Formats: sequence, structure tokens, C-alpha cells
Amino acid sequence: MAGLAASLTAHAVEPLKQWKDSVRVSVAQMNITDKDLADGRDRVDPLLPWMDKALAEKTDLLVFPEYLLGAFKIDDALITKLRAEVKKRGMNVIVGGWEYMPEAVIKHPPDPQTYANSVLVLDRKGEIAGKHWKMHSAVGAASPYCWPPAADERGELTMIPGKENGVVDLDFGRVGLLTCYDGYFPETFMMPSLRGAEVLVWVNSRGGMVEPHIMQAASFQTTTHVVSSNTSNGCGSAIVSYPGWRVDASAPEPGSEKLITATLDLAELRTQRVNSRMFHQRRPDAYKSLTEKREPWKAYPHIKPFSYDDPKP
Repeated sequence: MAGLAASLTAHAVEPLKQWKDSVRVSVAQMNITDKDLADGRDRVDPLLPWMDKALAEKTDLLVFPEYLLGAFKIDDALITKLRAEVKKRGMNVIVGGWEYMPEAVIKHPPDPQTYANSVLVLDRKGEIAGKHWKMHSAVGAASPYCWPPAADERGELTMIPGKENGVVDLDFGRVGLLTCYDGYFPETFMMPSLRGAEVLVWVNSRGGMVEPHIMQAASFQTTTHVVSSNTSNGCGSAIVSYPGWRVDASAPEPGSEKLITATLDLAELRTQRVNSRMFHQRRPDAYKSLTEKREPWKAYPHIKPFSYDDPKP
């Protein structure tokens, strides 16, 4: 078995071109309504007070929740304004919305496969340094198990799903991205870490709390700092640092609008990553089942699956 592991091709990770020994991160847990997201509304202006608050905190990276840009195209006036405002303040910003393809018509509901749930990463110069398209559709809200989707359900079932995490180099180091339901799959935390991401940013916009235990477990297993954002429709925006997997800052109060900030040690993190025994002792030869389609629910043929025709569990 050791011979098989040794025979596997090792994939080199591109070295960092820029880095700093620490990064100051802020998260804006802010309100959002359907009215705020309406077409024709200026969806950049509500972000500006939060940018200014973060600027006063000497923030290097400001993380917003999911959806705040509403429907957009990369080359439209909304994104042009966003880029200008970010450049004016000279900080890195992460914010998301519904990115329509260049040839698509923005309409509601959208035509299938014309848009993605997209997170944009803007650098200090206001340039789009990278992006992430949500990989897993959040469906089944009418089921107590969030599965299966209802027969007439559309929502994220019609989006273009991402194929892998966005991983972006910024002036302080490397960031990996995941969106809301992506964070319920442990692979989506590990994959960007294996590609060199040091800070994993998990953007959300949902009722309820972003789960701190998921963030802490992800930090431990991936040797990364983990940052989450959520709207004040829910709560749980948080910053978790490695080593220690401690919650450095959080906004756990439901309905609260709050800017949280923490400074993350990147120099020590990199020493930990160079010497991580979990990195050095990974056994990809033993993880074949992770890349195979499996049906574990079929281990229980005596249990009737949930059905909308017979909704009692």
C-alpha cells in the first residue's frame, strides 16, 4: 500500500507571489430585503457605510454576506461603481450576488442555466481578482429533511453550479471561497486548502446561525483560518483562527447588524502548514470512495423515504 501511495503523482501548489505576516479581517453582518435587491436599485450604496466602518478599523479584507449585489452582469454599471468605491478605500472586498451570463436576459424567475450564485473578490485597486460560483444547490425547503426538492421547485436548481472552489491570491496571501450550502460538504473546505488557501471565506445569507462547530472543525482539519458571513436575517458571522480553532470574533445575536474584526496570524499559520502531519500523511490512494457515486441511503430499505404525497416522517 505504501508503494501505491508513493507512486501517485504529486501536484505542486503554486508558491505565493505576495504575502504578509498577518491580515486584519472584518465581516459585515447586515440587513437585506427583497426590496433592496430589486432591479434598478442602487445595491452598492448600502455597502458603503460598512466599507467606511471597516476602513476605520484598518481592515485588509472586508467580507460581506451572500446575495447583496442582487442580479448583475460583470460589465454593468453596478459593478463599475462597486470597483470604483473599493479602489477609493484601498481594501480587499468579498461580496456576492446573482451573476448573469453576458448573453442572458436578467429576469425573474431566470431562465435555467443563465446565471450563477457568484462571489466576487475585489483587490485594493478595485480589480476583480477572482470569483467563486456556488457548487451545491440549496433545495427542498418544504421538506423536514431538505430533500427531495418539490416537484415544482426551481430556485438554485436552475443555476449554473461551480466546478471547484474559487482560490484567489491577494496582497497578504491566498484565500479560498465557498458559499452557504457548500459548507455542509467537508470536501469544499479541504479542496481550497490543498490548493494553498490559507484563509477560507464562507459567505452565507440564511435564517438561523452559521454553525461555529463547522467552522472550528474545518479550521482544524484543513489547517486554515476560517471566516463566515451571514445577513442579519440570521446570525453567526464569525472569525475562527488556527491553531486553537478559537472563535476570535462573532455576531451570534439573531437579527443583529454588526461589524466584527480580528487580526489573523499568517506567519505562524504558514509554519503550521509546512509542518502539518495531516498534509504529509494524506492517503489519497485510500480515499477512492470519495470520488465514486455512492447511495448510502439504500442501506435502509425498510425505511420509507419522505414523500410530499405522504409528508409524515
